[in-house]
Amino acid sequence: MSKDIKDLLNATAYDKDGEKLGDVNEIFVDDNTGKPTFVDVKHGLFGMNSSLVPLRGHDFNGDELRLAFSKDRIKDAPDFDSDSALTPEQQNDIFRHYGLEQAEDRTEYRDANRDVNREQGRTDAGTAGVAGAGAGAGVAGAGVAGERTAADEKKVAGEHAADKNVADREAATADRQAAANDRTAATNDGSMIRSEEQLNVNKENVATGEARLRKYVVTDTETVEVPVTHEEVRVERTPISEEEAANFTGEIKDGDTDEASVTLHEERVDVNKETVPVEKINLNKEQVTETQRHTEELRKEQIDTDGIGTQDKK
Repeated sequence: MSKDIKDLLNATAYDKDGEKLGDVNEIFVDDNTGKPTFVDVKHGLFGMNSSLVPLRGHDFNGDELRLAFSKDRIKDAPDFDSDSALTPEQQNDIFRHYGLEQAEDRTEYRDANRDVNREQGRTDAGTAGVAGAGAGAGVAGAGVAGERTAADEKKVAGEHAADKNVADREAATADRQAAANDRTAATNDGSMIRSEEQLNVNKENVATGEARLRKYVVTDTETVEVPVTHEEVRVERTPISEEEAANFTGEIKDGDTDEASVTLHEERVDVNKETVPVEKINLNKEQVTETQRHTEELRKEQIDTDGIGTQDKK
């Protein structure tokens, strides 16, 4: 469903990312088509600044006007004098600043006052309805003649005169500018620029994992063989010598006993444990280079020649 052009005067403008700009201050309409071409949008602290923005690619839903350009680009738009019609040079500067982004409008508009004028045979479109601006130059949005609301009176900056010849010149200039921005547009010397896509490869370093050193305790059973020594008693019998026998003065008596003893020794195993450092573990990194294969489809333009006597020279 189409909307009335004057509804734009009650809209709040947002940039392409949804960031709020401000109110719509003025509307610029094409005399020939009756469609709005530019809006003057307030922005900045307390709406003290304003910029002229093309409506190409915009979306108007409810009271939200979503423009097709970023806030920074809108804020940096060329200055213009709202009290006079846009010159072709000013229009070219504006188109150049916004890059003539190729986008289609999503909202259709009607100008009720323009339809009434057409039925009544009136040809002076610049004095009724929303003022004509010839592709952006001319009368800023002024509402319907004789029926301005309070909101319209607040937002309409004034009326500006426009004539059809200026509109035609500006429209032709805009068409030439659009053709110049086309990558494959032919130039006046009969040449054409051919473009193709090239593959640009960049690398970035990203974290893919994390390595940690962690200690834990395990219990093993260890068996060792320890040699130990002990003493044993062994009886040895040896005959005494004649000298020992001569020196012996004892005699055998009934009930007489004699004892001799020796002390025996042995080694016993004493086992204990102690903790000693045995190894140092380091966590190091090393770079390993491998080759990865990536496949992409690239487009390129081809130029064919038609006509008699044409020859392709490289």
